[in-house]
Amino acid sequence: MIGFGSNWWAGRRAGRQPAWFNSAGIRHGSRIDHNWIWAGQVRFNRSSGFHPEFPLRAVGATFVCGIPKIYGGRTHLLVREKCPNAEPDEYLVTVTDGIQGQVFFDNSDWSSPGVQPISISRRGTRFEAMLLMRPDAWIRSELGTWRMVPRSRALSLIEASGQECA
Repeated sequence: MIGFGSNWWAGRRAGRQPAWFNSAGIRHGSRIDHNWIWAGQVRFNRSSGFHPEFPLRAVGATFVCGIPKIYGGRTHLLVREKCPNAEPDEYLVTVTDGIQGQVFFDNSDWSSPGVQPISISRRGTRFEAMLLMRPDAWIRSELGTWRMVPRSRALSLIEASGQECA
């Protein structure tokens, strides 16, 4: 886990343990709206080792997750359990216009094949995207190309762009 979306909520279905959900969102006044252009969410079950009062403790941690699945037109990623001392196969990354610059999601070349969108929210020029990225996967923005760097567990601008993406 490298980052989370802005939108958090709790849920419980009859006879089941509580779960916590996270998704991309855009602040609009005093509330956070989905404004999804790619609908999806991450689910943390109670048994996952995730603590909802301290979500930032999960940043940098490795978890066993299910394969992202589509239900009702939404991408769902289930986080099953913490897996200490393991090297991740993929990273959950949050990208925003304020840090990475504009990503033109309508362009077919905005990302490498190793990028799986989980949730993307957009309102005007503002966006937040939760992406599952393989090691060395990349995305393009108006600022340049951002690559997932496993050893630092971060996105890094590897190729600056002198012009906006078309």
